[in-house]
Amino acid sequence: MARMTIKGLDEYALKLSKFGKDAPEIAKKVVMAGANPIADEIRKELEKNLAGSKYSTGDLLDSFGIAPPDIDSMGNTNTKIGFDGYDRKGVPNALKARAMESGTSTQPKRPFVRPAVNRVKKKAIEEMGKTLDIELTIYAL
Repeated sequence: MARMTIKGLDEYALKLSKFGKDAPEIAKKVVMAGANPIADEIRKELEKNLAGSKYSTGDLLDSFGIAPPDIDSMGNTNTKIGFDGYDRKGVPNALKARAMESGTSTQPKRPFVRPAVNRVKKKAIEEMGKTLDIELTIYAL
């Protein structure tokens, strides 16, 4: 599972503090706004990797998704983008994705997560900023 931490958003954290009791729900909206373009790009890269493969059952692609945002014990809002469950042979989908991303002793690596994240990281941050700005406008009324 890819992990992306966005630093330097102190300005937005300060703005979020003005939302009071609604801050957790707004933070979840903001996190999802950033997660969506990343997930879309990962899915696109995965589809490219699987295209034409005689071994692909579609289980890996079907298991890909975004977990609902959650707030951890430190007050940070997080979500996970990744693979859930098992394929029809009982192999964990996360293991299959990891093998594709990093390669194995018998399979060359075919990265799809890291290139996708690197390509859309800036867009994800911009989407988070736009969503937060919209919420700020609504609350300013």
